[in-house]
Amino acid sequence: MSEILKIECPKCGKKFDAGSAFNAHIASTKKQQEEIIKKESEKKFKSQLESKDKEIDKTRKEAEKRIKNSVSTEFQNKIQKKDDEIEKIKKLKEITESRHAKKTEEINKMMKQGSVELQGEVQEERLQDYLEKIFPDDDIEEVSKGVKGGDCIQTINYKDKLNIAKIYFESKDTKIFNEQWAKKLLKDMKAKGILNGIIVCSLSCLPADFNKQKSYVERHGNLITIIPMDYSIIHAVVNRVRSILILKTRENKDHEIPAVMKKCWEFLSSPKFILPVRDMMSEITNMKEQLDKDKTSFLLSFSKKEKSIVNIKDSLTDMILPLMNLDKNVFPENILIPQENIKKLKGELKKTFETETKPLKPLDEK
Repeated sequence: MSEILKIECPKCGKKFDAGSAFNAHIASTKKQQEEIIKKESEKKFKSQLESKDKEIDKTRKEAEKRIKNSVSTEFQNKIQKKDDEIEKIKKLKEITESRHAKKTEEINKMMKQGSVELQGEVQEERLQDYLEKIFPDDDIEEVSKGVKGGDCIQTINYKDKLNIAKIYFESKDTKIFNEQWAKKLLKDMKAKGILNGIIVCSLSCLPADFNKQKSYVERHGNLITIIPMDYSIIHAVVNRVRSILILKTRENKDHEIPAVMKKCWEFLSSPKFILPVRDMMSEITNMKEQLDKDKTSFLLSFSKKEKSIVNIKDSLTDMILPLMNLDKNVFPENILIPQENIKKLKGELKKTFETETKPLKPLDEK
């Protein structure tokens, strides 16, 4: 039996029979190669596919991110714009409300002030109407609004004599009396040359020293009279002042005096002389009261300082004496005596010693 030809594959080194075996082996090898190639192709394709998917996914994510950022930015811009509009509306509302509140406050203040002014004007009108009613022969002149001065002036007319004298009226309808009213009225009286003035106050603003029994109180001597807004009291006080002024005028007329003396008398009895004198006397009184207050304050301060000095001296003595009693050599004996007193005491001792040791003069020596 002949030996079968053995063939060795140069590629894999496998031996096989020639003929069909070789073909089968070649086919198997080819198939293996194809599978390897197929797997490598599939792997490569898969890798490329995955890479492509990743690239597509990355591109998609970037696109989504860009779209999202674009949408977010636009949305944020819209929100910011909306917030700005809301803030503007809010600020506009605040400013409007603030202006309305301020305007309302101004209107209320004006209404309140107007109410007070109107209330005062009502009392002025009532006073003037009453004066015109009870003194029909006199002239009641209203002081124009905005002009410095009181509220009205009563010019006294008696029988056939006109402009005998004048009374200056000031009307006040507030809650608290102010002493500056009298000073202001006195100043206005000086400017107008009027000797007598009357302040008519509502019942709520009468001065603290108002005399209920007399129903009036005076300032600056008897030049200014303060009375309540009471028709009966107004009638009585004004009539009294009016009668005194008429009487003075008649007395001045009855005196037969030289022309020069008459002019001097007229000046001395006129507001131009009397008002400044009364004003200076009032200032002197005020200065004396202030000096008395300053004197009292000084004496009180002096007494306190003197007492403090005595207390300090007593405390120092109480502190040093126990130490001196422990050992007299610690402090000198005269430590509690002021240096000035020691010098004075030494001087007096020296003078006494010199006087006592002075030699006597001989009897025959003149």
